[in-house]
Amino acid sequence: SALSQSIQILLPTDGTAVTPGQDLTVQLGFPNSLTSVQHVSVVISMFICADQPCPVNSSGATPDTLGTPMFMGDFKPDFHEGDLPPYQNFTVTIPGSVQAGSTNMISVAHFMLLGAGATPILEFQNATVS
Repeated sequence: SALSQSIQILLPTDGTAVTPGQDLTVQLGFPNSLTSVQHVSVVISMFICADQPCPVNSSGATPDTLGTPMFMGDFKPDFHEGDLPPYQNFTVTIPGSVQAGSTNMISVAHFMLLGAGATPILEFQNATVS
């Protein structure tokens, strides 16, 4: 099913402390599958919650906005360690507007084409950082 074929934020884990201006590794994984998958692109962004609850809708996406983009481009996961799904690392810079110690959310938008019919899928994943 398409749900079992979803992008995963492997790093950072929920609760990771971040500092404005700091470089951060975002590791995105995607399970190996027998179904044809063409990864089109990803957007990695920071939603600044400023100690307010980070808004999410029922699909886990931030409503109407992704926040401040930190990366936009190709997603090409590869096998590395045997116990992890295929993944790709991205180095992003934490925006200067982030308040260290406050609640913020890294949001990932992933666009892919799934199956022989190339069904377009746009999915979202989030990780809360402080």
